[in-house]
Amino acid sequence: MNTLNLEDKTQFKKFEIKNSFLIIKTENNKFIKYHKNEIPFLKKATTKEISKYEIMGNGEGVHWPLLDEDLSAAYLIYRTNERSCP
Repeated sequence: MNTLNLEDKTQFKKFEIKNSFLIIKTENNKFIKYHKNEIPFLKKATTKEISKYEIMGNGEGVHWPLLDEDLSAAYLIYRTNERSCP
């Protein structure tokens, strides 16, 4: 029997970085915002390292090639509900 994991279908519509904030627009048009210091591997990263990123697939995650790090959309979206903003 196959089980569907939450991560299997989680995607975001839009991802951008502005002023050290990661801004995610979800499939249901909600916005989630994180400061780079909330993500352990981004805490010590330079602006150049953070600004060079690639969207994985159709919004399943983000890859930072200069850091060789990834974050899944599921992690960014479901990490906490307290991060939602209007």
